[in-house]
Amino acid sequence: MTKTKRFSAFPLADSPLADSPLAAQCWRYTFAGVMIAALGLLNACAVTLPSDQSDQSDQNVSGRVSADGSKPSAAETLACDSLEGQLEPLPIPQNAAIFEQFDFQPKSIEVANNTVIVQTPHYTFALCQNTGTWSIVSTESAAAETNEDFDYDQFLREIADPEYEEMTVNGDIYEYRIRLQAPWLTEQLNLSTAEAPSNLKEAVYFELKAPNGDITTRQLYTVEELRSAQLGASLGEPTIAGAVITGEALWWAATASQGEGDSGFASLLRYDLATQALTVQRPEDIQGEQITAIAATGTDENLTLWLGTKMAAEGNPALPASGLVAYQPSTQALKQHTVTHSPLVGAIPYQLTVADESLWVGTGNGICQVAWQAAEQDKSWNCWRFTATATLPAAGVDIYASALAKQPAAQLKAPQVEVLWVDQMRSNQINSEQTDSTAVDATSIGPERWRYEVAYAPGFELQLPEGGYRVTNEVAQRIAGDDLVFWPGREWHWAGDRFVRGLDEVALNLVGGGPHGIGDANNRVGFSFDHNAIRGAIELLALSAEGTKLRYYSAWIDGDDLQVYPEVVAASAPKTVSPNPLDTMAADLPAAPGP
Repeated sequence: MTKTKRFSAFPLADSPLADSPLAAQCWRYTFAGVMIAALGLLNACAVTLPSDQSDQSDQNVSGRVSADGSKPSAAETLACDSLEGQLEPLPIPQNAAIFEQFDFQPKSIEVANNTVIVQTPHYTFALCQNTGTWSIVSTESAAAETNEDFDYDQFLREIADPEYEEMTVNGDIYEYRIRLQAPWLTEQLNLSTAEAPSNLKEAVYFELKAPNGDITTRQLYTVEELRSAQLGASLGEPTIAGAVITGEALWWAATASQGEGDSGFASLLRYDLATQALTVQRPEDIQGEQITAIAATGTDENLTLWLGTKMAAEGNPALPASGLVAYQPSTQALKQHTVTHSPLVGAIPYQLTVADESLWVGTGNGICQVAWQAAEQDKSWNCWRFTATATLPAAGVDIYASALAKQPAAQLKAPQVEVLWVDQMRSNQINSEQTDSTAVDATSIGPERWRYEVAYAPGFELQLPEGGYRVTNEVAQRIAGDDLVFWPGREWHWAGDRFVRGLDEVALNLVGGGPHGIGDANNRVGFSFDHNAIRGAIELLALSAEGTKLRYYSAWIDGDDLQVYPEVVAASAPKTVSPNPLDTMAADLPAAPGP
């Protein structure tokens, strides 16, 4: 039987939209001895709109306007691609971490025939712009993927001597690639019978092959430059995050993997089609970050390059950075759009697509449509969150105050609940030491048992022994960005009424025990921490050097028989926006260099 679902989510052109709250992606490895890392008509389900905005549903949905300012014709309005196929529950991974099911990282965004299609690892999301209706179907290819053995030698060859990629300009083909040159890499691959020359520079090179066969080679940076800039100790795997064609030039966004001291320079390369000159810019404010995507708007004289950004570390392939960046090459002016300073829904933009006057921004937490000519205005943003829900039995379900709690804290009776995260309890992770007598009995945990974190409006109050302090170390400040207070909820951001944590704000800690959340670090069973919340919203009640008092608005339910489905929610700002309480509390906290 085909399960279908449709969500009516009209964009609200006159309202500031803000919300947020995984990013699970394949991480890669480089040497230096380390890892570097459709289709369905769907049941009607109306998205609840703020009451003061519900009368705007008759507006031109998604802001679709012709170049001359006129509205679409009746014939255009009727045309909208439909998707047909099955909608399955969130898949339970067999050979991967249990939280992989919440991977909504976009792999592509396509805009055509009045339809916006977002492809993610497990689902295809489609927005009919004329009606504001979202459809979701399971992505068949995700289940069909096979896990091939990792070929380390092939991986090294792809770093040292990668294949050229192509882009076509007016019928002419340009080929390009980025590669790493290093003595250790040459020796590892036995590229020559002799030892690598002692004067061989460890450096990153960009190569461009013109249609006539001429090759332009440009050294982008050396390991000495990287160390001098205090960005890293060794060169990460270089990649091209994306390429765009403007009227007079070709642009590439060059980046590098990060982790265990590996890094690179975030670089923008421009090739002038008339003069054949290749120039490089390194926007200062995003050095130490990775570029995930690039798009271009405007003319060459008034060009804006839009960049997605993130950071990475050992076991953490994706960490929030500068969000969506608007960079103007002519003036080198840079503007950051983050979850704390804009309506951006999701901290890490992975895909950028320009269609007419709209910039579509796909994050690990949802998608935004931005009127790019006025992106600094909140009303220019329409955003939707990708989340999950589950239907509960009529009799209700027991809820627990933490992931490993023995006894239920209450019973939840509701037709449906928003599902935020999942935590698995494995018997093979349990050692003889059980530090918390309130946690579930270690001997009763099977390999397939897990609990889901769900939104819970009453919430639970919690007193933690960990407190907070102001970060003074320069490097730690750069990593912390705007949040210069180190406290238990530091991975949550202020959303105007509460602290929230998007899916792509959850650090995966793949080699550090998995995602960490709010909870007493001393309460654990073996290697499993007893999290009170990983994504639940937080209300900060008190903060000192000695402890933290807060209320978290989530609970945990046994998930063995629970079926969880993806859903789309129109993002909206809180009706009453309050100052961040950390701004006041920070004054009474001690200063410290950082963790």
